[in-house]
Amino acid sequence: MRYLVIGAGAAGRIHVEQLTRRGMDVQVYDTDAAKATMLAQQYGATAVPTRCLIDHTTYDVAVVAVIPSEHYPVALEQLRMGKRVVVEKPICLLPDHAAALAAEPGVYVAESQAYGNGFGALRERLAYICGDPVIWRACYMTPYRPQACSYELAVGGGAFCEGGIHMLTCARALFGNAVKWQGSVRCFAGGTGPDSGTLLIDYERGDQLCLQLGWGTADAFAGAGTLPNSVGFYGPRSVLPWAPADDHSAMWDHLLRCLEGDAEPVATVSHAVGAVQDLWRCYEAAGITV
Repeated sequence: MRYLVIGAGAAGRIHVEQLTRRGMDVQVYDTDAAKATMLAQQYGATAVPTRCLIDHTTYDVAVVAVIPSEHYPVALEQLRMGKRVVVEKPICLLPDHAAALAAEPGVYVAESQAYGNGFGALRERLAYICGDPVIWRACYMTPYRPQACSYELAVGGGAFCEGGIHMLTCARALFGNAVKWQGSVRCFAGGTGPDSGTLLIDYERGDQLCLQLGWGTADAFAGAGTLPNSVGFYGPRSVLPWAPADDHSAMWDHLLRCLEGDAEPVATVSHAVGAVQDLWRCYEAAGITV
């Protein structure tokens, strides 16, 4: 199977590395031709220097790794050409676009935290160790600054969209549909997209996610360095510590099986769409609109 990775930034680099490592035929395109060329040379892929030189007969799967606001138009264009599409998280920036994309066949989401740390068996472990329902408290506090667009609401959706979407997608996979959304968020880092605060979501079975995030605010954590993340499930019987981690290798092992028809995704498009909806419901509860 042949791949075109669209976007040569941090996410695109991960996908190119994972696919070429598995011996796949990979092309790389970016609006910055120099970035695409450097990335392709590093991993033995082929760079496509301009958009007009993309030959749609030379690949089967498009991997969309552009900025979040461009996920929808880029992925939709590829789907309309009959390609299967793997979209980097978030699946789309806006809920309406996410729902529209989910209605198209052949869409997969690259949600790396749903494929490591025994995530597949986590629901059963929760019921056995913690009981039902559970509260999942997840806390990220770090001076790490992602790309600048992450701090612009209409482009990257804020740091909750950049990093918190992992937790929101995993929560949908674990707990099902959400029924109540609360949010208290703010912008410390100078952009228009929230980078710090708390999201609180209740799910239909009584489970709850409390997601706290302080990201990219180096001055606020001066001298503290990167604070350890605090993640755990709290239930009526016990507590289960669990810190999800990006596992791109396990994700691509599984996605390749999905693309071959030998497996079903762990993090489905439905989970990813629900996560985007949950994010914006919490934003709206906090008085944030795009």
